[in-house]
Amino acid sequence: MFRHKVFSGINIAGLAIGIAACMLILLFIQREFSFEKNHHKAGRIYRVLTIDRALGTHNQRVGITMPPLGPVLPETFPEVEEALRLTGGGKNLLKYGDRPGIYAKNMRSADANFFDFFDFKLLEGKREKALSEPFSIVLTQSLAKQLFGNEEPLGKTIQTGSGNDVKVAGILQDLPDNSHLDFDALLSISTSISVAKANQPPNATQPIWLENWNMVAMPTYVLLKDGVSPEGLDEKFTKLCRDHGVGDNFSITLQPLLNVHLHSTDIIFDGVANKSDIKSIYIFSAIALLILLIAIVNYMNLSTARSTRRAKEVGMRKVVGSLRSQLLSQFMGESLITTFIALLIALPIAEFTLPLLNHLVGASMSLHLFQNYIMIIFMISALFLVGILAGIYPALVLSNFKPVTVLKGNFSSGRKGTALRKALVVFQFTLSIALIGLTVVVQRQMYYVQHKDLGYDREQVMVFDMTDRKMGEKIETFRKELAKSGSFVSVAVSSNVPGRTFGRTGVRPEGASDQDIWIWSNFFVSPETIPTLGMKMAQGRNFSREIASDTSDAVIINEIAVKQLGWDDPLNKRIYFGRSDSTGAQVIGVVKDFHFIGMHQPIEPVVIFPLSRFPGGVLTARIQAGRIPEALQYAEQKWHEIYPNYPFSYSFLDDEFNNLYLQDINTAKIVNIFSVLAIFIACLGLFSLSSHSTAMRIKEIGVRKVMGASTGLIIRLLVLDFIRWVLLANIFAWPLAWFAATTWLNSFAYRITLEPLPFLLASIIALAIAVVTVLSQSWRAAVVNPAKALRYE
Repeated sequence: MFRHKVFSGINIAGLAIGIAACMLILLFIQREFSFEKNHHKAGRIYRVLTIDRALGTHNQRVGITMPPLGPVLPETFPEVEEALRLTGGGKNLLKYGDRPGIYAKNMRSADANFFDFFDFKLLEGKREKALSEPFSIVLTQSLAKQLFGNEEPLGKTIQTGSGNDVKVAGILQDLPDNSHLDFDALLSISTSISVAKANQPPNATQPIWLENWNMVAMPTYVLLKDGVSPEGLDEKFTKLCRDHGVGDNFSITLQPLLNVHLHSTDIIFDGVANKSDIKSIYIFSAIALLILLIAIVNYMNLSTARSTRRAKEVGMRKVVGSLRSQLLSQFMGESLITTFIALLIALPIAEFTLPLLNHLVGASMSLHLFQNYIMIIFMISALFLVGILAGIYPALVLSNFKPVTVLKGNFSSGRKGTALRKALVVFQFTLSIALIGLTVVVQRQMYYVQHKDLGYDREQVMVFDMTDRKMGEKIETFRKELAKSGSFVSVAVSSNVPGRTFGRTGVRPEGASDQDIWIWSNFFVSPETIPTLGMKMAQGRNFSREIASDTSDAVIINEIAVKQLGWDDPLNKRIYFGRSDSTGAQVIGVVKDFHFIGMHQPIEPVVIFPLSRFPGGVLTARIQAGRIPEALQYAEQKWHEIYPNYPFSYSFLDDEFNNLYLQDINTAKIVNIFSVLAIFIACLGLFSLSSHSTAMRIKEIGVRKVMGASTGLIIRLLVLDFIRWVLLANIFAWPLAWFAATTWLNSFAYRITLEPLPFLLASIIALAIAVVTVLSQSWRAAVVNPAKALRYE
């Protein structure tokens, strides 16, 4: 090793980087598969999903179901041990005494048996009683610290933004980052029932939403009894829904809790912000394997290429009595020692780069080698597998030399060895070009997502959320105050904003068959919303405050709704809501299609109602160009005047949009990093191989120069000898990259058209890197004085 420092350094560096990359990817994959495994009943817990097959939808799985379904399941089916319901959650004000209020980022409600399902650690309070009483609440440790400081929180009464007094019944350890659930405050669901009944009109004939079988509104989980298979339960649960009058378009399916994180990208309305995709795991696993293979190939290539330098050593060992088995042991031992040193170097590399990976994926992973038996098994396996795979062929080649031949000086590495090395170069660059091609495709898709015309303008738009009914009552006052400022272009009130989850409603378009079931997304807006969000009208007009009928007898639909209905003239058509609706509303306009959900799902029909039909909970304000600081200052001043008890809170619409694709952006960054590592390791091998090759041809170069060959001609000769094999690698790399890119792009409903250009670019990049790598060695060989190259001593 010390005698051949460059050769040893390249081998060790390639293996160390490859092993470190695999360790990091393995750690990431471990994290992805660790979701929900801290719950000891996780294998028996299933999420109840609804499949909506109504016209206007795309037969998607929906992460919510009918609110009354949960309690009925264990009563009806002996296979079900328990059922649990949660509410969707959202930001809510909490206030303790005279202290300033703070926001719970995501306050949800849950059934009393929440802690029978999930093993989150309750630091204070009793698990079986914490959520059993109305107006009781469980807080996470961090939120309790913000509210109470150093005071003991248990048993204290706090007030919600809606004015309800709730009693702290438990303090929960902050949720781990490998959970699909996200909340910092948990109310008892009996609180929601009490509040809903208290707000119900005295003569109401409809049940409250928590008891309404005609709504799809609630995340629900079931715990199956030991030994019970979920097979056949989908049909049984669906039939139960039919018995309670649920429409034929809805059916029930079950999803294992352990599948939620990696198998939910198609599920909407589930409120899971940190879901990942099993395809990403396949991609990262493949990249880890490819990087390690490239490092192993480097070792094999360099070792066999240098076989001529060790031929006389092997010959002498055999002459003095070495057996082939002893020589095999020697060379395999060298390979294992080299791999062991690489493994030792890989540990600090992985430790040093782990914070970068944590930052990319928003996690808090750590190596903890002595606590991670899977990582220990991987390291031991890597030592022997990599050591054996990297050393077996060189050992067989070296130990097979015939002493008589090599000691006479007649030995040459042979055509077989040369052919193998060329094949390995082709293999390395096949993988490298495929990775670069995939990286280019990923980057182009993410650029397309971030720059595609969304049908609305997300730039310079502030979003203010009304977190409770009290805030909502003053939202119009706040809108008018902001509209007075010249720093805002326009200010609007709506039920939501694009990028968040829109609600859905049943519709009956004019002329449609009574047998058809149509369900569209809905959006409630003030007349200012469409211009504020930069949306465009395709036909007709926007709502107007000057036209009285616009408050009750007018709706706007989008272009895809018109297309699905086949309407040539949509204006003045009517849409009815529910089978008992005989008046409906007139279509006064058609808005151009806009992406109100992410680009993983296709645009669906949407019906836009005037805000008078529904209280607005979101205020949007478009800021004049270059006046953001002024707008922020004015908005904060007016906020404190109108909402003195609420902390100033806002977001920007473009930030919310970027968060929709955070997982995809992080995937792209990780692919970039490891693709660079792969090409770097491949170039390490190519550098060393070209160095060895030119050294072996030094006398040939000397003869060529004596015979009149120019330096440029010799450089071209040496470079082309390698470059043709890199070019050959494209034949194998393009189909591989095309398959991987197609598989990844299929998760997007809106995606780039796959063209040869990204793969051509990958080929050019790989070729340029190879040329630069080989050129440095070729130049050194070409400028050597031929007298020095041809002398014998």
